[in-house]
Amino acid sequence: MFSFAYVLLPASWKTESIGMGVIKLYGFHISPPVRTVQLTAKALGLDLEFHTVNVLNEEHLTDEFKKLNPQHTVPVINDDGFVVIDSHAIAIYLVSKYAPNSGLYPSDIKQQARINSILHFESGVLFPRLRWIGESLLEACEWADVPQERIDYALKSVELLEALLGDDPYMAGGHVTLADISCVTSFSSLEHMLKIERNNYPKVYAWYERMKQIDGFEEFVKKIVDQLDGVIQGVFESNKEKRSSGNLLN
Repeated sequence: MFSFAYVLLPASWKTESIGMGVIKLYGFHISPPVRTVQLTAKALGLDLEFHTVNVLNEEHLTDEFKKLNPQHTVPVINDDGFVVIDSHAIAIYLVSKYAPNSGLYPSDIKQQARINSILHFESGVLFPRLRWIGESLLEACEWADVPQERIDYALKSVELLEALLGDDPYMAGGHVTLADISCVTSFSSLEHMLKIERNNYPKVYAWYERMKQIDGFEEFVKKIVDQLDGVIQGVFESNKEKRSSGNLLN
């Protein structure tokens, strides 16, 4: 049996931030990939200087931001002049530079392979299916406007998450790694929006309960997810106004 004690990150995994340059994080607070970076930094004891890039207002499409990241995506970090894009690359970079002995991304190559495979699952399956829902919401006036096939496709990713967990308490074994941090940010948003039936995914929800114990969950997961309904409703209201004025296609 395992206990919640496993999710309390050892102090030896953290790094001393005194004397380091400022790490600037560019992102939007509700973005799961951005929150992955914030959770990683929290676990390592790193301070980040947050710069808001409001993607709903298309601030990521400005010429200034494109110079920083030609892909115009968030998150992006600037670590004393060194720019890194993509949450997975950023998380690995932060651990490798500031806490190379951290269990979040162990030096053992087999463990890294397990973690990397889950990171690719999150970036190639879990998050894209969440994003597909989000893209529909940006053009919707109510939840009924979101195509059911998109919802079903997103739910399939939760089935895969259930299978990937197997008999382990965490995504890549017996303790929290970057694989868990990356997956929990996307899953938390998906779970909140789709009101997933818990009984269908017992392993996923047991894992989710354990992840609620990690440093930063309340600040960077629960607090943000609780804001999603208001953000989505704001989008719906804006789209209703656009539709009534003829600026949004039916």
